[in-house]
Amino acid sequence: MSLSLPPYRPSADVAADKAEWRALVRAARRELVSTWTDGRRDEVARSLGEGGLSHLRRYAAATGRAELAGATVTAFEPMRTEPPVDGLTSVLRRAGVRVLVPLTLERPRLDWADLADPDRRPLGEQALAHVDLAFVPGLAVSRAGVRLGQGGGYYDTVLPRLRELSGGAPVVIVLHDHEVVPDVPAAGHDAVVDGVLRPASGVTPLPLP
Repeated sequence: MSLSLPPYRPSADVAADKAEWRALVRAARRELVSTWTDGRRDEVARSLGEGGLSHLRRYAAATGRAELAGATVTAFEPMRTEPPVDGLTSVLRRAGVRVLVPLTLERPRLDWADLADPDRRPLGEQALAHVDLAFVPGLAVSRAGVRLGQGGGYYDTVLPRLRELSGGAPVVIVLHDHEVVPDVPAAGHDAVVDGVLRPASGVTPLPLP
């Protein structure tokens, strides 16, 4: 199923624009996943896994890491309409990569747990110091790399801190294929990401020309 989002036409009220766009993206996501069979979901998950793993391998080689075992990434546990990033986390864990997932605290704070830990014991902010690359959720991203999130402010807060603690780990947003757009409603505090992972195209660096 092919979907597209309409061009963003800004008004004088960025907050209202964001609310409208979040509603548009969520509706499109519901429409998309309503057409998926179990087989189609598995196919999308597998594509995300292959694309993300290939990118991490290239990044590791470029930064002098001989193998992926022992690397650390952030990811997330997807909601029903989000890209099935569990396909990515599964292949990364099989490759010996440690995967950190967020624990929601009082807004807008996150803690982190090891996905391999069934008890999800919080590791504290300092766990981010070990991150090599961050895969993060979102609703859409502009060609300039500006991320539109769910509205909680969690990642706008944590991503600058992650870059600081990790020494500049790249940030890749995971989206459906149609969710890269020319512009999104944005304010000055909105996070900018370094790339986007999509099922059909793997990881694309941002900004785009």
